Order: sequence, then C-alpha cells, then structure tokens
Amino acid sequence: MSNADSTKNGKMEIIQSELGRFLRDLRKTNGQTLHQVSQGTDIDSPLISKLERGERLPTEEQIKKLAKHFNISESELKIKATAEKIIKEFGITDTTYEAVSLVMEQLTPYLKK
Repeated sequence: MSNADSTKNGKMEIIQSELGRFLRDLRKTNGQTLHQVSQGTDIDSPLISKLERGERLPTEEQIKKLAKHFNISESELKIKATAEKIIKEFGITDTTYEAVSLVMEQLTPYLKK
C-alpha cells in the first residue's frame, strides 16, 4: 500500500490512505477484481488501483460512480475524499488541526439550522 508523507513537529510520519483502504476493502468484501469494478463504474482499472493506493483522489464524477457501484452513500465517499485532500495538501500538523477546528467552529451555526 502506498502512503502519504506528512510532518508533525518536524518529524516525518507515514499516513496510509484511509480512502484508498476503504475502497479496497469495499472491493474485496464484494469479492470483486479491479477489472470488475472498472466494468461496473467505467473507471479504468489502473486508476482504481491508484485510488486504492492513495496515489490519486477521485473526481466528483468518479465518487458518484463508485458510490453507485458499491451501493454506498455518495456523501460518505465525499467526506473521506475531502479529509484526504486536506491531509495531502497541508499535512498533519498542529496548524492543520487548528485550522480544521476553526472551520468546524465557523460551520457549527449553519449546521444547527
């Protein structure tokens, strides 16, 4: 499995792709090969493999196709992809944690409606 590198307090950490692991587990739980998922989603097998290894993130359209294929919530995949984008872009640092906490504070009034 491919991993993403992040820093925390100046140390390198290895972060496994949670989204990739989730997609691989879905595929294996359903007893499917990469080729079968590819046929069911119209997404190339090599790209699905890259998604599973965390080398690529799915587009909105790919998220829709994967959710439909695996009969899971599109929202669940979007949340996992968004979290992974944040980690890949900004790493796992105190600053990232504080920024995400601030975003949560700012969104809370809107979510309570």
